[in-house]
Amino acid sequence: MRTSKTPVSELFTTKDTKNTKERKVSNFLYPNFLSFVVRKYQIAICVLAALAVSVSVVTARAQEREKIRVSTLFVGSSLIPFWIGREQGIFAKHGIDVELIWMQSNLSTAALLAGEVDTAFGTPQSLFAALTAKNPPPLTTIAAWGSASEHWLVVNPSIKTGKDLEGKTIGVSRPRSADHGYTTVILERMGVDPKKITWLSTGGQAQRVLAVEAGTTMGSSFNRYYTLQLKRKGFRDLAKLERPDYPFPPSIFVAKKDTLQSKRRAFKSLLTAMMEASERQKANKELSLQLIRKHLRIQNPEVVEAAYEDGVTLSYPYFTERQFKISIELLEKSMEQPVQLTYKQVIDHSILDEINRPGMNRPN
Repeated sequence: MRTSKTPVSELFTTKDTKNTKERKVSNFLYPNFLSFVVRKYQIAICVLAALAVSVSVVTARAQEREKIRVSTLFVGSSLIPFWIGREQGIFAKHGIDVELIWMQSNLSTAALLAGEVDTAFGTPQSLFAALTAKNPPPLTTIAAWGSASEHWLVVNPSIKTGKDLEGKTIGVSRPRSADHGYTTVILERMGVDPKKITWLSTGGQAQRVLAVEAGTTMGSSFNRYYTLQLKRKGFRDLAKLERPDYPFPPSIFVAKKDTLQSKRRAFKSLLTAMMEASERQKANKELSLQLIRKHLRIQNPEVVEAAYEDGVTLSYPYFTERQFKISIELLEKSMEQPVQLTYKQVIDHSILDEINRPGMNRPN
């Protein structure tokens, strides 16, 4: 307790170093000064309280987001909608946390059946292969995303025609793979008997490029930007898979039927967010180019542009019957046997029907 009788105003003094005069703070100013300090203190408390509320809200929202694990059968520019969804906050806005996991198709199917992932995203023929088993697993296709992807049979410069490949070695990722089917279709169009080809498993596209460059194989099928990279080194693009009457099948979302029901809300959010991300992809080319450079680690402008063109989304989200038929034909080519699957057997569009978003490519 202060016992001094010194006036309060005299406690607030300053020294004038020039004149050594003591100047008193006016009694008139003191109440205003005290009020100013109190107001500043109150504002600081309010700001801290607001920050605490904001942090707790963000934390709560993050905890509320349902996680959905997606295995992808490839790493390429067709994944641009996923990259946009994650990095532009679209998935978070729709209440989901999406984890992308790259796996080979056989591992992806196994992970899907084991419940280690919630959905697989990739070429239909790779995922449909599991349904050709005597006791097929309970898998269904819920949506499809079609891109402008192109696939070329690229060969050694010494190969001038398809017939030159007979008796030669062609690389595939593995036996009965999707790219095996692509190459078989191209060869048959050129009058080449696939049985006169030696097929060698050399891995994914990056590994198949190395095999072609080293002369281990005389050719393989590649997408647009891998084709461009090989052409720049003198290799030849012999023929293309896609034609106006033969579009490349879209990548599909496949899920277990019980997972589809138990995580129905998350799947609905995922597909809605993917549509929004695809719309942003179409509207913002520069964003897509940035993501290609970041995720595919491509810097050459010409190759980046080719990757962009390959990944342009053309159709979504329904998997049409025509797309299904081409997928089955490619599957039959890779498996070298007829496939007994029907469109209705592998499709469940019920979530898409619930979303009912404008611009959806509804099947006829």
